[in-house]
Amino acid sequence: GVIREGQGQEIPSSGLVLDDRVLLEAGKQICADCVVLEGSIEVNESLLTGESVSVRKNPGDPLYGGSFVVSGSCTALADKVGEASYVQQLSAQAKQYKKPNSELMKAMKKIINFIGIIIIPMACLMGWNNYRATGGDIVETVTQTAGSIIGMIPAGMFLLTSVALAVGVINLAKKKTLVQDLYCIEMLARTTVLCLDKTGTLTDGNMSVQAGVPLTNQHDLPAVVRSVVTATKDRNLTAEALLRGFGEAELYEATAALPFSSARKLSGASFGSRGSYVLGAPEFIPRGSDPELDARIQRHAEEGLRVLLVAHSDRPLSEEDFPDRFDPIGLILLEDHIREDAPETIRHFRENGVALKVISGDNPAPVANVAARVGIAGAEKYINLTGLSDEEVAAAATQYNVFGRVTPDQKAILIKALKAAKKTVAMTGDGVNDILAMKQADCSIAMAAGAEAARSVAHLVLLDSNFASMPSVVYEGRRVINNIQKSSSLFFMKTLFSLMLSLITILAGIAYPFTTSNMLLIEFFITGLSTFFLALQPNHNLVRGKFISTVVRNALPAAVVMVASVLAALALGPAVGLNEKQTSSMAVLAVTFTAYIVLAVVAWPWDRYRLILILCVFAGLVLAGTFLKGLIGIVAIPWVGFFTLVGILAVAFPVYLLMRFLFFRGELLIRWIRPRSRMKKRLAQK
Repeated sequence: GVIREGQGQEIPSSGLVLDDRVLLEAGKQICADCVVLEGSIEVNESLLTGESVSVRKNPGDPLYGGSFVVSGSCTALADKVGEASYVQQLSAQAKQYKKPNSELMKAMKKIINFIGIIIIPMACLMGWNNYRATGGDIVETVTQTAGSIIGMIPAGMFLLTSVALAVGVINLAKKKTLVQDLYCIEMLARTTVLCLDKTGTLTDGNMSVQAGVPLTNQHDLPAVVRSVVTATKDRNLTAEALLRGFGEAELYEATAALPFSSARKLSGASFGSRGSYVLGAPEFIPRGSDPELDARIQRHAEEGLRVLLVAHSDRPLSEEDFPDRFDPIGLILLEDHIREDAPETIRHFRENGVALKVISGDNPAPVANVAARVGIAGAEKYINLTGLSDEEVAAAATQYNVFGRVTPDQKAILIKALKAAKKTVAMTGDGVNDILAMKQADCSIAMAAGAEAARSVAHLVLLDSNFASMPSVVYEGRRVINNIQKSSSLFFMKTLFSLMLSLITILAGIAYPFTTSNMLLIEFFITGLSTFFLALQPNHNLVRGKFISTVVRNALPAAVVMVASVLAALALGPAVGLNEKQTSSMAVLAVTFTAYIVLAVVAWPWDRYRLILILCVFAGLVLAGTFLKGLIGIVAIPWVGFFTLVGILAVAFPVYLLMRFLFFRGELLIRWIRPRSRMKKRLAQK
């Protein structure tokens, strides 16, 4: 509601204009930056600052859009609306376009650039070579050159990648996860560091009473707590936790009440002849010296519990005449309520080699306790970032696992520092204070129950605000990356095969042996049908290695064996009495079934799904080779040619396995040598 021309009106938040007088009361959300004119309210600014403790606002104090009024009422002046507000300024910074740091996207671009650069000179060389080798026959020159060049193009690989990612988006939508950036599925699967916000991620924002500890038998502690909370009518997180823990019933009749104030850090009430009771932070309640009680309070605080002291005075309670001494009668121990699924989700990430860091605006000690309770390794290493310089914050990023009293700018600095340390960083958040850090992260995840600004910049939005959905996103990313790596190996195998065979024919001065129709079986069954079904199969294996190195490691040995099979067929055909057409047909079948062997090995380990796929592809190759000879451009070969073909394939299989093994061992050797050579260089520099 607003006051215009002396009259109170109800208007939509979009209709608020500068200098409107806004009426605010408990339960309302502040929709623009304002200044308090009259009255006093308690405000929850956790979505903006990360602080879960309510803040008292008096006349002259600023109010920020996005905050919630916890208690009290006031009249405020709207001094910043629309794009000038604090929330919108943060959102504007975060909405600046940032190119996704996707290895899959970068790898695809490198492959396109490689093929785009090499295909033009190869086409010219192949055209000239085929023209010379065929004696100037234009038709044969064109068909054979086309067979070479088209074979170099990994047709379908980019479409398959998009389809696999799109299927991942659909699968996640079924699990109530909204994907706002296609490649973020991959980035979360590659994440090495996951940064978490405590409130809304590890905890559900509520607190629970762990225990009420009486310090004397002269007072009924539960009855006192119920009466004070009911009398003050506080409805902040602490009060709600006390009501759940002790119940809501005014057992004692209150004669005066003092609501909670963030300045006083306590609340209280007077109950006539019973005297007055207060409850709040122990250090803010005036009392006598008691080292034993102080040590007990300190011990509970170090355990990560929030400690409230309940104390009594015979004097009445009022703002003007506040008693200068209270007698402690009990302690109330509160703890944050951890999401039931949080420990299991944390365990999943920990077992999969993802480092976890908690970044919060709250006090680091209780945050560290929550982190330890959910199973985050190294939770005892925490730091308070209050007053630290940007350089000190960046230096702390890799040294600590729990960060407290973190400002929005410091969150972004932490993410930048982790990325500078060559980490792939994901960030979860639900508040406006998180959006700068979320924008810096490689993958950002927002809770649907959080601020709209955080949802608008996030790559992923958990629509049910359920942190347990995260492993499903990781599994989808693994499925996409692992399956695309396998499928791309088959596409790139054909590209390398065509490139190597073209170079050999140019150097030998002979015509390229295949036309485009000769490669139809490979195009349809090996790099078409089979890769499509492989890309859609579930795959929860850890992502290992870089995309291009993995693809090349699988494709290069296969391409070499395919070239060797073709050369063997072309050499052995005339030797066993086959004519030119029969020899060419045997070469086509040799390269096709060698590619099938590669498919069978790449699809390993076989489950029922993959075994059925491999058998269906084999049946399709046999049927097509038998009944579609004209379409493929081959002729029937005699039995001697068939047995020769079987012999070539029998040799190709173990040779391919041996080459894969050698390539894998070679890569392991390189990985072992590189860090040692770097260490030697550093030692030499010292």
